[in-house]
Amino acid sequence: MSFLSRRFLGREETLLEEVLRNLHHLLNAKRGAASFLPGFGLSETGFRTAEEMLGQLGAEIRENIRLYEPRVEVTEIEEDYEGENGRLRLVVHCRLRHTAEPLSVLIDPYTRAMAVAPQTQPEEE
Repeated sequence: MSFLSRRFLGREETLLEEVLRNLHHLLNAKRGAASFLPGFGLSETGFRTAEEMLGQLGAEIRENIRLYEPRVEVTEIEEDYEGENGRLRLVVHCRLRHTAEPLSVLIDPYTRAMAVAPQTQPEEE
């Protein structure tokens, strides 16, 4: 578990809490902001079509999780449209390698807001 959490907060994090905290930092970082890790984080969405943006973000999410959070394996990234306004978001389906516990994370590609999804894995057909 995290040294800082144990030392300064006086509590142990579960594996899931630690992974979620790391994913939050990783997926909210701006790509290129750390000169010593140029591929860390996600690119700004900028003036791209929705398809270009989703394709690039999907590839960057896979790459970043593979490189910087090896305790997680991405199984699928899908598009989802939220609520009545149809706001686009990404659903990253993954699993913890150590326990095979499924996990789904919702990401708003415009604001980079991240939340754990209530559903855990896409249904098998």
